[in-house]
Amino acid sequence: MAHAQRVSKATTAFADSLSRMQKRLARESDQYVDTVAPSPYLYRMMGPSTYYRDVVKSQFSLAQPIPVAPPQGMESGALFQLYAQHPELVRYHDGQFQGEQVDMVRTPEQQNIAKDVADVLTATTVDAQLDNVADVVDDIGLEIKRPNFWKAKGTFKLQLTQNYFSENWYKGGDNNYTLLTSVLLELKYDDQRRITWENRLDMRLGFVATSADTCHNYITNNDKLNLYSKLGVKAAKSWYYTASVEANTQFLPGYRVNDARTYSKFCAPLDFYASLGMDFKPSLKNGNELSVALLPLSYKFRYIRADEENIHRSYKMVGQNFHQDFGMKAELKLKLKIAKDFYWRNRSYFFTSYKYAEAELENAFQYQFSRYIAAELYTLWRFDDNRSPDFYDDNLGYFQFKEYFTLGLTYNF
Repeated sequence: MAHAQRVSKATTAFADSLSRMQKRLARESDQYVDTVAPSPYLYRMMGPSTYYRDVVKSQFSLAQPIPVAPPQGMESGALFQLYAQHPELVRYHDGQFQGEQVDMVRTPEQQNIAKDVADVLTATTVDAQLDNVADVVDDIGLEIKRPNFWKAKGTFKLQLTQNYFSENWYKGGDNNYTLLTSVLLELKYDDQRRITWENRLDMRLGFVATSADTCHNYITNNDKLNLYSKLGVKAAKSWYYTASVEANTQFLPGYRVNDARTYSKFCAPLDFYASLGMDFKPSLKNGNELSVALLPLSYKFRYIRADEENIHRSYKMVGQNFHQDFGMKAELKLKLKIAKDFYWRNRSYFFTSYKYAEAELENAFQYQFSRYIAAELYTLWRFDDNRSPDFYDDNLGYFQFKEYFTLGLTYNF
């Protein structure tokens, strides 16, 4: 139905333009000077109003139609509508063009195009028309490529800090080493019309070794494995129906200084989210990005390995390896260029099962000194009131905070 409406509108506009052109020519003079080189692609629609027999034949043929790419595929339907609705505008028939040559040319290049126009006019089959158009493409050296709607990019970061103090250092101190590495991989699909698909793999791993810790040679101070995927189908100008899935865990066991108990481990916990809702994604300039997703239908699944009793207790899952909840979720993603080589990235989410709430507010301010050297200030606020009382702080309550500043290697690919 939508296709028929588009064809009808195109036909009406074409018929109106022909009528105006014929009235103007009759009013001004019988001479017409063409200042634009003829083109074989839309000549039938934009040239004199002419009856082409193959157009009508193709509409009533019982044979399987040959798929034709625009504009040839659009041309047949539009001309047929013209013949049916405005026959008074059709003043010529294709038999009058047999053996005729287009002579409104001035250069050899225009003469070649004129010949191609004549070939298309006299072609009686779709295959012949396609062959002629292919010859035109070859002659003028055009290279036709299918657009690539996929975009892939990645970021690798490496920061290293080392401090050493002699035993008699007059101010005291503690020897320590820190290492932070991260890899961010992104794969996006956008057909510029209806479908978007975002995929992200975020991996971070950092270590700190300090002589003050008598239980461990080193402990992780940054450990994250996040896989995220979001599919969007356009609903309105900047709104998309969206479905997203996300999985979070860590690589290595997590400890506290001078504490032998394990507080996290690979797949302990493993959090999985699946959500449905709407996503607001306006088009911003200068490479800036904004996405606000409202996901009223959300499912959360948490899994903890059976051999980690302390982790079960800290997440209120004593005696059970998995737990599931239904609720709602909201997500915010922002990438903003504040100044030249200075960027602000924000990632936030809020999930509630209407019994407890879980939220994160992540900010990263990055300044790119050169192609490979960058500084970053990172902050992370987290709220989770579904934890054991051991994680309640007298000042912050169930709010938690994390911050670091780094200067080191950053490579974008």
